[in-house]
Amino acid sequence: MSAEYDLIVLGGGPAGYPAAIRASQLKARVCLIEREALGGVCLNRGCIPTKTMHGLAHLLEIAGGGAEAGIKGTVEADMRSLQAHKNRTVNSLVSGVEKLLRESKVDVVRGEGRIVRPGEVEVEGQGSIRGGNIILATGSVEVELPGMEFNGATILGGSDLLNLERIPESMLVVGGGVIGCEFASIFNAFGTRVSIVEMLPSLIATEDDQVIRFLQTYFRKKGIQLYLGTRVEGMASSAGGVTVRLEEGREIAAEVVLVSVGRRPNISGAGLPECGITIEKNRVVTNRRMETNLEGVYAAGDVIGGWLLAHVATREGLIAARNALGGEEEIDYQAVPTTIYTLPEVSRVGLTEREARERGLDVAVGRFPFAANGKAKGLREEEGFVKWVAAKKDGGLLGLHIIGPQATELLTAGILAVKRGMTISDFTSAILPHPTLSEALGEAAEHALGRAIHLLR
Repeated sequence: MSAEYDLIVLGGGPAGYPAAIRASQLKARVCLIEREALGGVCLNRGCIPTKTMHGLAHLLEIAGGGAEAGIKGTVEADMRSLQAHKNRTVNSLVSGVEKLLRESKVDVVRGEGRIVRPGEVEVEGQGSIRGGNIILATGSVEVELPGMEFNGATILGGSDLLNLERIPESMLVVGGGVIGCEFASIFNAFGTRVSIVEMLPSLIATEDDQVIRFLQTYFRKKGIQLYLGTRVEGMASSAGGVTVRLEEGREIAAEVVLVSVGRRPNISGAGLPECGITIEKNRVVTNRRMETNLEGVYAAGDVIGGWLLAHVATREGLIAARNALGGEEEIDYQAVPTTIYTLPEVSRVGLTEREARERGLDVAVGRFPFAANGKAKGLREEEGFVKWVAAKKDGGLLGLHIIGPQATELLTAGILAVKRGMTISDFTSAILPHPTLSEALGEAAEHALGRAIHLLR
């Protein structure tokens, strides 16, 4: 196979396929190489299927207390039906990506791609493809720990858990990060007895201290057992499940174990060391224009490390595509949002209170509980709060943290506020609609000024 393209994109995930489409919009001839289903891990084995499961878990949790609101009857999870719905959702979206690429006149080549040299990629069994520039977007893979390797039956990774045919009676989660907490929350709502073992003293250590303390308290209230500041020393599978040995000799038995200790950039198989691309700490090194050390070779998404978030990968891919075709754009990580699909949801943009104080900033903090929000009470979703962090000197908004109903949707206002350098007064000058959950954002901002209306002093 021999062809001439303006751009070759290696990887069809949330960094790769948007980069290919953007390059096509810029009138480039584009080839995208992908060995698996388009959409990458996010669409096929991550973001989308997980959030489909989260949607059902949320419905179950709300319906479980329906009698208090006058709704009779019982509901339960049906894993087979859920899997069918999940698969329909994923397949529909994959088909959509395929159609977008076709309409954008992007040539999609199936196979394992390897960079031979700048401007040339070899596809296993199909020969070489030549192009003016290359974008490397090969994503990331789950981390496996020695002695805890995935077996697909009792010791599982996140991808394995998404394909279970029945709901396990018990589950132990090794790792209290984002993915581990999301699955723990989802399967707890499904009726599974869940435990989490985390070696750090708290869950999801990247988030605001008050938010995580609230989440830990809520998890315990829902019956999730937390073993914080605790290490796993070993585990053994048997016909009845898995026995996990913790430090100090404690043992826990569970039907399945989810090992969720993070992801690492996928730098194997693409010929990176051989062609001379700089790799540090198992990630491809780029500058803010997404350029590698090799002229004409760019990289975007999880393969370069950093945030390992689909929405960040997409922005990096778009910037790489523009620059590969002569642009001069740089990535801006100032206001990157994080969204965590636990029950309740958690979201964040900007600095935490601790981060702001560690930078020597004098901060003003405003909090407002959803328990004091009329819409939240009507929805029977009163758990959680909104928290703004602002600079006391000029009122500049430094960060927004939400735990509670639709936290991941409510965050958008905070992203724009932090990104645009708004002040507390700027935000409180806007008229927010009533009755909505979003009113909590305005009340929290007013609280930072010491004048919230619906809080007792």
